[in-house]
Amino acid sequence: MNVLNKKLARAVRGARGQFLAVAAVIMVGIAIYISMTTASENMARAKDLFYRENNFADYYFHVIKAPQAVVRLIEDVPGVTKATGRIQKDVPVIKADGERAIARLTSYPLPMDAEVNRLHLLTGRLFEKYPQGSGIEVLLDPQYAAANHLAPGDTVTVIAEGKQKFLTVTGTATSPEFIYPMKDAASMMPEPETFGIVMVPHNQAQQILDLSGQVNQVVIKLAPGTDEKKAAEQVKVLLEPYGNLADYPRKQQLSDAILRMELEQLSAMAVFLPTIFLGIAALIQFVMLGRMVRAQRLQIGVMKALGYSNPSILLHYTGYALVAAVAGALLGSVLGVIFANLFSSVYAVFFNLPQAIGSINFKAIFYGFSLSVIVGTIAGLTASRGVISVNPAESMNPAPPKSSGRIFLERWSWLWHRFGISWKMSLRTINRNRFRSAVTLIGVVLAVAMLVVALFTRDIVDYMINRCYFEEQRYDYMLRFTTPVKETELFNITRLDGVIKAEPVFEIPVRIHFMELVREDLVLGLPPGVSLKKLYSPAGKIQDIPGEGLLISETTAKKLHAKPGDKVTVETLLGLGPSHLSEIKIAGVNRQLVGGCSAISLASANRLLQESSLISGAMLKTDTGQAALLEKKLNEMTGIASISSRQKELDSFNKKLGYMVYSITIMISFAVVLGFAIVYNSSIMSFTERKRELASLRVVGFTTGEVSGLLLKENLAQLALGIILGLPCGRFLAHAYINAVNTDLYTFQAVIYPVTYVLSALGGIIFIMIAYGLAVKGVKRLDLVEVLKTRD
Repeated sequence: MNVLNKKLARAVRGARGQFLAVAAVIMVGIAIYISMTTASENMARAKDLFYRENNFADYYFHVIKAPQAVVRLIEDVPGVTKATGRIQKDVPVIKADGERAIARLTSYPLPMDAEVNRLHLLTGRLFEKYPQGSGIEVLLDPQYAAANHLAPGDTVTVIAEGKQKFLTVTGTATSPEFIYPMKDAASMMPEPETFGIVMVPHNQAQQILDLSGQVNQVVIKLAPGTDEKKAAEQVKVLLEPYGNLADYPRKQQLSDAILRMELEQLSAMAVFLPTIFLGIAALIQFVMLGRMVRAQRLQIGVMKALGYSNPSILLHYTGYALVAAVAGALLGSVLGVIFANLFSSVYAVFFNLPQAIGSINFKAIFYGFSLSVIVGTIAGLTASRGVISVNPAESMNPAPPKSSGRIFLERWSWLWHRFGISWKMSLRTINRNRFRSAVTLIGVVLAVAMLVVALFTRDIVDYMINRCYFEEQRYDYMLRFTTPVKETELFNITRLDGVIKAEPVFEIPVRIHFMELVREDLVLGLPPGVSLKKLYSPAGKIQDIPGEGLLISETTAKKLHAKPGDKVTVETLLGLGPSHLSEIKIAGVNRQLVGGCSAISLASANRLLQESSLISGAMLKTDTGQAALLEKKLNEMTGIASISSRQKELDSFNKKLGYMVYSITIMISFAVVLGFAIVYNSSIMSFTERKRELASLRVVGFTTGEVSGLLLKENLAQLALGIILGLPCGRFLAHAYINAVNTDLYTFQAVIYPVTYVLSALGGIIFIMIAYGLAVKGVKRLDLVEVLKTRD
């Protein structure tokens, strides 16, 4: 090692605490960048490959039923390269324990090599078109199979067209449209215990659903560059005679929409968080090296006198920042790979992507390493540029003291005189080192803000659970019938033991037209004075069901640019009989956090279909002590398609909250590292610069505690201001994050409970006090004689 390298090594050893603190901040920033970039890019690559290999559809069309031959006509539409007709229908499942579930029966033509939305076999074997023994073979999505302990050879019992059908499981599979298998947009997350995808040969689906030679869904692939809207309109014209219920492009397909939303969030966080940490690391190094250059004026002068050039000395001091950057990048790369695998394992729980999503992303590691070195080099060169102006002869004299005038608080004499001498000294020191104080303040503000952002996710979940499961849904069970029935049928259910109250509901899928805009929605028909289902306005007030008019969902109103008082045309898409068009006035707007639907009175819902007294389901309030027996009786009723238990949904949701705890813990750890490093370095620099001053105070009679108190008061002043600014900054970041992740499927609100602010402030105080305690241990070890003899 040459002389300058030896000097650099001694500098790193001598200030190893500061060095490790800076390296830790860089490490966290690089770890976040590598882990989130790796997870995002690997998932995106796996998604694109899976979509391409399995011919993911570009457009979906749902009809009541259409002849199989219409598929060939659709393939003749300009721009359509392939069309696949199939059958998809939700049917009840009778589980081994007698409970109900829902199976989304989806048919696949055999052979499927050239078809749209092909299957990808995961375990077992592919079903056969005509299996031996005249049975029906099916494949299941892996999450449903795992949650219900189903393996090849097991039987799934479904109710199709009022009859029990026994399906033999041959294995598990997935498809591009079922990467994230959710029942509907109103679900908060997948519920594999009660909802699954059942894949069946097309000819068998036609048989068990009495749709021989028919399809009720067409999926198409479009040639690159095709006008999507124009092609879709032509297909809709062909399907119009068969009851065109719904049509939407790939980007509105539920699984793809959720996956894209998750990838966008990951990509945004992979840029936002590392920028904070690397920016703070650069500021810390700028302050540290600037202070080092000023403190070592004499050494720099001697080096120049001995013949070292400005560039070599400049690179020597820049080397300190580079060593910290390299050390942080190396540790961050290792930590980033570990976190990337952790993220991948979490995503594997929710997303059925068969390709590996946990591989090491060497490009992200290279970019992260390069980014760290570039930031370190810029910070080092900028902070060390002062060596150029050092003159060897002038450096033999002590540096002139900093000018220090009156601080702004001294203008208010009535306030200034109330401060003790130690507070005055601390406040003047902060004023003399404005840039360093500003860097420390920024670090504390961001650390406290990150604590708020980390903890407020718990508040959001708590608020959503309370709002969705206890305020909006006040029922214990939601029953959905296989077909709409007369309201009088509800008396058979109200007579069951354990039913305290039952209220009817009529769910009607619709297409709402306003001006030239169209939006598909779900209209919920509810009786006047309904008590088991509550609707809220955007202002958070409970809304009554109007006798006439529509309470339109907030997302639909925004898409249509409609407002209360406007008249919209509602087209029914129930799939039973012809569709009907009705003009209805908007009576108000309702907001729901998950999914979203519009609401009207039960009588108005029937008028939409030109019917009377029809219902599609019921909401039940039950006696808790008889819930198990009641549920068993309900499961025995063949006319009930599905039974949703609020408590079971809540239990399933709570099981998955463990992953949120991991993310909160990681975010809190990152915030602690950031705050600790900035305060520790600031305290160390303040102590080092003021050794002579502190030793003088000890000589004239100040105790160790009183001398340490001077440094503590500096930290407290910055801490108080940092918390005051950090809490609203955290709220601002929380609102920005919520606005970024809100979609048509989920409407989050930036709910922050007071306890979150308290915990964030306490967290800031704790890590700052720990950093201060470690930084000022040197006060007790001050060699008064040696320090006072030192000139520089």
